[in-house]
Amino acid sequence: MNGRQRLAAVFSGQIPDKVPHMELVFQLDEEAFQTHWPSKAELDAATPAERERLLHHHLDIWEKIIVAYDWAGIQLPTDLCGYFTDQVIPLGRRRFGDRVMIYDFNGQGTFWMLPGDEMMEFAIKLYERPEELHAEAQRKRDASIALAKRQVAQGVDFICINSDYGYNRGPFISPTMFAEFVTPYLAEIVDAIHGLGVKAILHSDGDLRLLLPQLVSTGLDGYQSIDPQGFMDIAEVKREYGDRLVLMGNVQTSLLQEVHETRIRESVRYSMTHGKPGGRFIFSSSNCIFKGLPLESYHLMLDEYERLAWY
Repeated sequence: MNGRQRLAAVFSGQIPDKVPHMELVFQLDEEAFQTHWPSKAELDAATPAERERLLHHHLDIWEKIIVAYDWAGIQLPTDLCGYFTDQVIPLGRRRFGDRVMIYDFNGQGTFWMLPGDEMMEFAIKLYERPEELHAEAQRKRDASIALAKRQVAQGVDFICINSDYGYNRGPFISPTMFAEFVTPYLAEIVDAIHGLGVKAILHSDGDLRLLLPQLVSTGLDGYQSIDPQGFMDIAEVKREYGDRLVLMGNVQTSLLQEVHETRIRESVRYSMTHGKPGGRFIFSSSNCIFKGLPLESYHLMLDEYERLAWY
């Protein structure tokens, strides 16, 4: 099976030949391939012909990642730094669509953790002007659904709702308030995505233990992160929700920030031991492969995964 076939099996509740692997973001382009993702500054300064070359260079890096690391899914944007609107996903679909699934982020549809300078005003509205928050929540929901329609029209196979709902020691608002100001709107977004014929997975770091029942009730198809730094235990999440959610993640990213082979391998083994049985599992870090992380750590993570990946 190739990556696309493995993900299709996972999303349909079947067991593939091998646990699929992917990450939400890969920022070690220079370390791994001695090249870099095109930046907005480069695209802004480029001529139309140069921009076209940069677009294909962006896709070339994805080709390198798919070949080198056997990723099963890749993220392509509705536009590339403000250019090539509605073109990138169709191009990627034609180039990679028979080998991997393609998705995009759609994370602004509900309230989630706010910057510190905005949190005070948000907290005041929770208690004093809730009607304003509901009006804003409706606008955010509608914009998210409109974006999802564009994404599906362009050819995504699923959508990642990247909204961080948890700090390391609990949700960003109480479960009671979450039930009023987030869950109903998230459920409507998920329902709309399903109505478009694709799956919806949630990315959220942090401690979601008090929120998981609500999140599962929205109909989400998957949950990425399962953040051990937020006290999320993949064994417990799998036991409680493994028949309803595709789980993805759990390899502790803080361990990847240093080349500590024993602890990295232990984290991979724990994730695979509890995530793999019965399928519905995608192997990844608990966040992403971010800039500054040693490439050797990622390679160690993958080496241990390969020892355990086959069913």
